[in-house]
Amino acid sequence: MKMKKIGILTHYYGSDNYGGLLQAYALCKKLNNLGYDAEQICFKSNQMIDDEIIQKKASKGFRGLAHWIVSLLQRKITSRKLTMKNFRENFIPHSDIVYTEENIDESNEKYDLFITGSDQVWNLNWYEHVYFLDFVKEKPRVSYAASLGMEQLSDEQKELLNEKLKNYKAISVREDKAVELIKNYTDYDAEKVLDPTLLLNSDEWDEIVPERKINKPYLFCYFLGKRNDIRKLAIEYAKNNSLKLVTIPYLLGNYRKCDLKFGDIKLFDPNPSEFISLIKYADCVMTDSFHACVFSNIYKKNYFVFQRYLSGKMSSRIYSLLDLFKCSERFCDNKEKENLQYIEKVTVESQSQKIIEEQKKSINYIRNAIDNKETL
Repeated sequence: MKMKKIGILTHYYGSDNYGGLLQAYALCKKLNNLGYDAEQICFKSNQMIDDEIIQKKASKGFRGLAHWIVSLLQRKITSRKLTMKNFRENFIPHSDIVYTEENIDESNEKYDLFITGSDQVWNLNWYEHVYFLDFVKEKPRVSYAASLGMEQLSDEQKELLNEKLKNYKAISVREDKAVELIKNYTDYDAEKVLDPTLLLNSDEWDEIVPERKINKPYLFCYFLGKRNDIRKLAIEYAKNNSLKLVTIPYLLGNYRKCDLKFGDIKLFDPNPSEFISLIKYADCVMTDSFHACVFSNIYKKNYFVFQRYLSGKMSSRIYSLLDLFKCSERFCDNKEKENLQYIEKVTVESQSQKIIEEQKKSINYIRNAIDNKETL
């Protein structure tokens, strides 16, 4: 029997996001370990912003010394982009063609089955029709751990989502809230499965993780948001516990004042494998990132997660994740928890048995969806 060729569509091509690339790696790795032939589809959306435009905007308005500083930072950020590109091209199986909206339908000739996900491929606030696989013709369409990244939907978005899901053979998402939204506002049901990064255990991740980078006890901070209050808390925690403060500044690809003086050791260009290493060997991790939480749990670290935005936007996936790990106390989601006294008394450890059960469930979903078994 011919092996099925599987094309995965997620935020892979051109991505400089650690979590995004690691989930892309993990899903390919797990599918291929299960005996399938899977690769990421290189897709360049019309909505993608050219890196050169971002760099020009970052430096616009700066003059003299400020302009020189920003230019220096941009060179360091460019170095990170190169390490990310190297990881994308050498660690993650991918199509040899870069598709666009104009020619993505040609991928029907190459793949026997299409998967969309994981990551926020279904976030309707930046809707992109290709991620709903509407270009696919007479081939099975499956979602794996797709994320809406939304707490609620407008009437227009509900109608759109219902229309876009009608041709899927199997639907799975990664958050409880997404299951609820699909069940309540469409004609379909969705199964909750693990984010791809959780399908691999620590031994499997260690296959690509390099040796320790920082030979001193340290607190690793990975903040995508701009909150100065939690940065001050991290500085206080590191000082009280005699830890070096390690950061990856300017994660969104441009200058941010909140990152300028934050960190004893600033690492500008770690690749995704080194990102995992920074978590693995940290004495403590502080973050507002879903995937930093994932790897902190995989490596059984002492960690704390904070809301990226004071509004609480995008917190549903963190709640789902920490509920899975049975360690919701690690989510410092209000002012009563965002202080040194609370953090230093938290000792809860995640429970691995639940993860093993969910891994089996998620893999069973994958097999059923791919091997022509009834899933809806």
